[in-house]
Amino acid sequence: MNWFKSNTGKNIIAEEKLLINKFIEDKFGYYALQLGGPFKNFLDDSRITKHLFTEGPSKNICFDASFIPIAEESIDLIICPHYIERDDHKTIFDEFFRTIIPGGHLIIVSFNPYSFAGIRNFFSFSMQFPWNAKFLSMFSIQEKIKDSGFSIEEAKISNYQPIFSDENYSFSNSFESIGSRWLPLFGNLYFIVAQKKVISLTPIKPKWKNVKKTTLLKED
Repeated sequence: MNWFKSNTGKNIIAEEKLLINKFIEDKFGYYALQLGGPFKNFLDDSRITKHLFTEGPSKNICFDASFIPIAEESIDLIICPHYIERDDHKTIFDEFFRTIIPGGHLIIVSFNPYSFAGIRNFFSFSMQFPWNAKFLSMFSIQEKIKDSGFSIEEAKISNYQPIFSDENYSFSNSFESIGSRWLPLFGNLYFIVAQKKVISLTPIKPKWKNVKKTTLLKED
């Protein structure tokens, strides 16, 4: 069974969808790419013209995780819902930077290892994704993103709910209030938005100094 189709998983996905929608609702462009996420189409509310998917019923592209077979600077938006937990993608962030247009965006959504989700992941012997995956910290992902040349535009941690049960998910405002106020770094989810900013070089015209003409006197 796909864990994201459980009651708890559906609630987690619904929260992620709201976070992503707030960002992409006013973004325009020609191409958006969703990596991972067979459980949900996160681009159905996007105003970007064409959508590419690597998984799920809308899958229309397939490639190796270390290389994106798309032309340089051709993608306006890439979103990665629970994609980076699957493997140690050593080169994928450089591929993100290569394929995204200047001014384009990258969105990462992942489970936080320092959370209830992280505790479940650490003690779980399940072979089911995401509990068999490797959770990476928000700090380490931000460093990878910046090392590839992106600028971090927004970073948010959310959902402080216990998620040890698959079907008995009950959202508690108390957990959310206590967590966001006293334990802000320990939410189950983190959401990172990065932008590709390319600084163009402007040629500067050199300023030449006027050299005064001198008259040489010829000796007799």
